[in-house]
Amino acid sequence: MTDEERQRKNAICDRLMKEGIDGRDDVDAGSRTCWLTELAGELGRKDGVACALVWYEALEQRGVSGKQAIALDFGRANAIAADRYGTEWKWEQPTLAREIFYLRRAVSNPLFVQSPASIRCMCLNNLGNRLQVAGREIEALDCWRRVLEVEPNFGMSLCNRARMLAAYAETLDDRDEKALFYWVAHREASAAMAPTALYATVHNDELNRNRTKELKEWIESFLDVRGIAALDPLKERDLSDTEEEHDYRLWCLSNCLFLNPFNDLGGYSVATTDSVGLAAHVVRVDAPYRLESFFDQMKQEYVSARWLLYEGLKAKMPHFSDKGVLLAATEPKPSLCLAVEKIKAAYRISYSLFDKIGFFINAYMELGIPERQVTFRTLWRADDKQPIRGAFDQTGNWGFCALYWLSTDFFETVNDEVAEPQGRRLSEIRNFLEHKYLRVTAEESPNAPPDDLALMVPRGQFGAKALHLLKLARTALIYLAIGVRFEEQRREPARSNVPLEEIPSMPHLTDADKM
Repeated sequence: MTDEERQRKNAICDRLMKEGIDGRDDVDAGSRTCWLTELAGELGRKDGVACALVWYEALEQRGVSGKQAIALDFGRANAIAADRYGTEWKWEQPTLAREIFYLRRAVSNPLFVQSPASIRCMCLNNLGNRLQVAGREIEALDCWRRVLEVEPNFGMSLCNRARMLAAYAETLDDRDEKALFYWVAHREASAAMAPTALYATVHNDELNRNRTKELKEWIESFLDVRGIAALDPLKERDLSDTEEEHDYRLWCLSNCLFLNPFNDLGGYSVATTDSVGLAAHVVRVDAPYRLESFFDQMKQEYVSARWLLYEGLKAKMPHFSDKGVLLAATEPKPSLCLAVEKIKAAYRISYSLFDKIGFFINAYMELGIPERQVTFRTLWRADDKQPIRGAFDQTGNWGFCALYWLSTDFFETVNDEVAEPQGRRLSEIRNFLEHKYLRVTAEESPNAPPDDLALMVPRGQFGAKALHLLKLARTALIYLAIGVRFEEQRREPARSNVPLEEIPSMPHLTDADKM
């Protein structure tokens, strides 16, 4: 930016702040607020950012809705982030939860799919960037994938995916798995360098292009990318024995529900196993498999919840167990059948996995939290007013960091700041499901009778929330496995003079042995 350009933009910034938004209609006020955010961020003007944030709150109080609300949420996240840019990375980022919250609210707006492609790409790309800062790299990859579904040549998301897949490769123990991730990272980097790639700005985009070019060349220095491409390692290999199994596995693949890192590459049949397990770890010789068996139990609960949800969502007619059960046709019409109960069971199991992960980490990290006080949300601090426990925050363990930030998607107390706009609703549904009265209705917009005891949720909405929760459980289990691997690497130097006895690996159960 030249001195003349800076002077001109500062003058516009000053004029906008002087004129304000009072008395202006929503469209004009919103446009001015987003414009001020962009200018103040580019100029590094804290006064402009502070002014814009006041305007965003005023527009929130006005109840601005529709497509304009999407632009305002996008701009507000950028304004909040302005104070964080350029700071040292650490687990605790004071503004990050709010940044993620507003970008998610923009993306989940019912009118988001009708927004211009450029807006959708920028919202999803920025959301992926914020999730990456939080260590939630699996979910960041998914955001950038969604960008490329809108615009396959969106350069920033191609760059982001290339670098993230290379980082993901470093968490894998298997040499062949690493090679495949590096190969896909190289493919994304090549697309980012292609003449067809689209970029919006000059300075930041050039920096990212250069970093991606270096990554591409580095991968080429040790990997035979052409040889791997000739083998077509992602080609379909359907191992299903029946059409029913094929349909189920296809559903799991398309929703990224396999506990397999390959599923994060896309819906390839190479990912149709639940292969994630704990890395080699040091335990007491008298209890060699306590962590491994606990992780396997959580895996089994997850895959069982996955199947129950699939059956509940795909059911087309009542089960024979529903025949002859006399139920009143009250209004609004309830949805009462085995299929709905399967969705409820999947929701319960998925939700319970998070506290179990907290219980696992409490034992593995030897935090000493009393069992009855361990929850996934409260695990990370001694109490609400304390900083993150030093056992976590002093490490570069992005697997555990991701779990910490994933916990901000959940609501437990009125003081919780959540990064998920629907976080309170997820908790409310679980509370009514477990302890009160959740009424799943056939109607999409049920009108609750006065003083009704139930929390009413339309069946379609309930199924979508159960699927969302199951996806969160899947990422949480993978982050846990990654976190244990990082922690074992961190502990290794301190064990250099400690004699360790190698415990032989246990054979895997055959499918027949599982009964």
